[in-house]
Amino acid sequence: MGFPWIISVETDDVLSLFKRRRTSRGPFLLIVRGRGLALDTAFGMEGDSPILWPPHAMPHQLWYFHRTDQRDQVQIVSVASGLALDAQRGRAIPRQAVMWSRHGQSHQRWRLRPTDDGAACFVESVRTGHVLDVPWDAGQETRTPAILYEINGGENQQFVIATPSRVPS
Repeated sequence: MGFPWIISVETDDVLSLFKRRRTSRGPFLLIVRGRGLALDTAFGMEGDSPILWPPHAMPHQLWYFHRTDQRDQVQIVSVASGLALDAQRGRAIPRQAVMWSRHGQSHQRWRLRPTDDGAACFVESVRTGHVLDVPWDAGQETRTPAILYEINGGENQQFVIATPSRVPS
């Protein structure tokens, strides 16, 4: 996971964080640095939580970063469903992120904050300041949902943004 030369990003908001050349407009995989698991909608519907699953780059693991009218904020939208990653309105932690119809309110806007080494980012909710986190019990094919938690800098909160070598049709 520590190969920054294979990461290619396109959205200006993301580019400014990683200072990479424009080579792709997405879609992207979001892979947890410390576990190698990808954020996956698991063909879920509105209100379902995305899970963590071994990367395979099928549409339910692919995401677009849509600009918002707020600087350095994006909506993270599933290729498979068109639903947005949503932090929900509450502030309790830990809690699960969900997939929801796009409306652009603060609980659907995210900041992608680079790690100190620039190889990954923290996916931070604009509404709460909490970040996507991988519970310690998450493993290969456990269908563990991603949660929101206070930032602690651990690799279980760091996501590598990767472009698949071939986007499935």
